[in-house]
Amino acid sequence: DNMKKLMRQFVQVNRELLRDFRLTGTGTTCSMLRSEGLEPFGATVSGPLGGDQQIGAMIVAGEVTAVFFFRDPFSSHAHIADIEALSRLVDCYQCYYGSNYRSASAILSFMHGNLQRRMATGTRCSIMKPLGLEDLAESVQADYKSTRAAALMRSGLAAPSG
Repeated sequence: DNMKKLMRQFVQVNRELLRDFRLTGTGTTCSMLRSEGLEPFGATVSGPLGGDQQIGAMIVAGEVTAVFFFRDPFSSHAHIADIEALSRLVDCYQCYYGSNYRSASAILSFMHGNLQRRMATGTRCSIMKPLGLEDLAESVQADYKSTRAAALMRSGLAAPSG
């Protein structure tokens, strides 16, 4: 909650860039976005009431490309386990993650530049990936999935399909 003021300032400074993206957030964040003239979709409940998990589900479903969650380095959060789970999903699914004003500004600027190039050229622009690697999330998850499949095979259960 101590970071809400800084998040609002981020939105105010970057309002025109943010307008070009499909925004969502927890209930409190979506209320703030609306008060700043933006139109988020699908507001969730407040973070501590399950909103962080709802955002996590959107990440898993491929509906979220970036997360801006300004963490307060000087106070504890009642829902720290939720925040850590959300951060882990961001890493598992290789989403952009801005946890402070500066990193969020850089990410937003980069993403907006990519969006402008895509609109101008009709080609998708993102980041440079290693040759032969099409899906960063799949690359990150591959070892985990193979160890789970091996464990199931050892136990005599069928391997999962996904």
